[in-house]
Amino acid sequence: MKFGVNLINFGPGARPDSLMQWAMLTETLGYHVLMASDHLAITPDAQECSPAPFYEPFTTLGWLTGVTRRIEIGTTTPFMAIWTP
Repeated sequence: MKFGVNLINFGPGARPDSLMQWAMLTETLGYHVLMASDHLAITPDAQECSPAPFYEPFTTLGWLTGVTRRIEIGTTTPFMAIWTP
C-alpha cells in the first residue's frame, strides 16, 4: 500500500516557497506519492471558493522534481498519472 499527499496548488497559500516546502516535507515524512489537482482552468463559481493563483499541475510537479529525490508525483485524475524517478 502506498500513501500520498494532495498538494494544494491553488489559492493564496500556493506560493513557490510553500509548494517546495510541502514537497520536501512530504518526502521527508516518508510518503510515497505527491499529487496535485488536475484542473487546468477553473469555473467562476469555483474561483469564488479558491481564488488565484491556480498553478498548472504538470509544470508545478515538473518543477518540484528538482527538489525531491524519491517521491512519486502525479495528478489527481480518474486515471491517476504517476511518474517514478
